[in-house]
Amino acid sequence: MISIAEAPGKIILTGEHFVVHGSQALAAAINKNIRISSSFSSQNTIKYKNQKISLANYNIKNDPVYIVRNKTLEYLGKKNTLSINIESNIPRGSGLGSSSALCVATAASVASLFNTKLDRKTLFNLAMHGEKKIHGNPSGIDVATSIMGGLISFRKGYDPKRINLKYNPELIVSISGKRRKTSNMINKFTNLRNEKPYSFHSLVNSSNTLTKKTLSALSQKDYLSVGSYFNFFNSTLNYFGLSSTVTDNMIEKCLELGSYGAKITGGGGGGSIIAISPSKYINVIIDELNNMNFETFSVKIPQQGVKVWSIN
Repeated sequence: MISIAEAPGKIILTGEHFVVHGSQALAAAINKNIRISSSFSSQNTIKYKNQKISLANYNIKNDPVYIVRNKTLEYLGKKNTLSINIESNIPRGSGLGSSSALCVATAASVASLFNTKLDRKTLFNLAMHGEKKIHGNPSGIDVATSIMGGLISFRKGYDPKRINLKYNPELIVSISGKRRKTSNMINKFTNLRNEKPYSFHSLVNSSNTLTKKTLSALSQKDYLSVGSYFNFFNSTLNYFGLSSTVTDNMIEKCLELGSYGAKITGGGGGGSIIAISPSKYINVIIDELNNMNFETFSVKIPQQGVKVWSIN
């Protein structure tokens, strides 16, 4: 039997980095995913399809798939040897939640081999073992979004909430191609908190307030206000040194072509951007950014969370 799990990547609409320090944030699943296929085997193997892995620096014990697999087997009380294959259409280091999708799909796939469907909390906790190995001190928002799908409101230490809108907003997502390590961006942001604690605390409160306003504006289909909040968050992340020349240029192009607002999404330092635009400009912006060699697409919210099935 082969157990297959697919988990989506994500975009963060508001509150990235601030969410690690207590702010509410909004995130949504996107239509790109990672597929994990698990089966019983005579030896433990992990194979990445169509991904370049440096074998010189590769240590299986540091692989998040290895970590999550072992934690899942431990939870189930099993010691089987497994073969695990990974297929991904989420670029690594793009800020679109490839690591969280990887960890969520691994735990779900391995558990399904033993006819076990993990509840949401258990799946979250198992996936976080791998996510922490990669990012050090993640908030958990990426993992929660990959599990639940749709649009979610997230605050560290609280149960995430699924947000149901009466329509399906469409956002533009564009990948810069400039990879960065999220843990480095988290540490950079935290260092600034230590330098200016009172200013930092006030910005966490501002992030929390504007996240709530963004959610209210989305509920009312007030894209102009949503765009203005996107612009604020982007400027703030820029202030903290988390922007890059390439993402700045991408955002400028979106605004030039009619977007209400655009911002870095995820860790910053490269990665990806999102934009909200009048529907008549969406395809124009997507075509222009693709012509500039930035992989660009639109996503309609909601998208499905993790799903699991088996092949005999």
